[in-house]
Amino acid sequence: MTIRLFAAALLSAAAVCASASAQSVYSQVTVYNGSGVSITAVFAGPSSQPDWGQNTLDTSQVSPGEDLVMTLSNEDGECLYDLRYDFADGDVYEEYEVDICEADGQRFEITSDSGVK
Repeated sequence: MTIRLFAAALLSAAAVCASASAQSVYSQVTVYNGSGVSITAVFAGPSSQPDWGQNTLDTSQVSPGEDLVMTLSNEDGECLYDLRYDFADGDVYEEYEVDICEADGQRFEITSDSGVK
C-alpha cells in the first residue's frame, strides 16, 4: 500500500496563507486518516535536525476515518518540518520540508493508493 499526503493541496494552501500564518508561534494542521489503516506513531521535527525526535501522537492510534490535529512550534523561526507516519500494517510514510507556517489551519488527507510503492 502506498501512503500519500496531498502535497499539491499543501502547496496551494501555502501560497494562500503565507503572510498571515508566518507570524504565529504555533502552527496547527489537521490530517484526516483516509488510508484504511490505523496510524500508530507520528514524528515531526524541524528539517534542520538530523533525527525524527519523539513520537508526537498523544493517543495510542488514529483509526481510519479519524482526524489527527497536530500543533507544532515554529517559535525558533523553523517553518520547514519533516513528518513521518507509522501505520499498524508496518507501512511508513515520510514527507520532507513541509512548510508548517504556511499550512497553519489547513486540513489534509492521507489515503491508500494502489500505485507504485
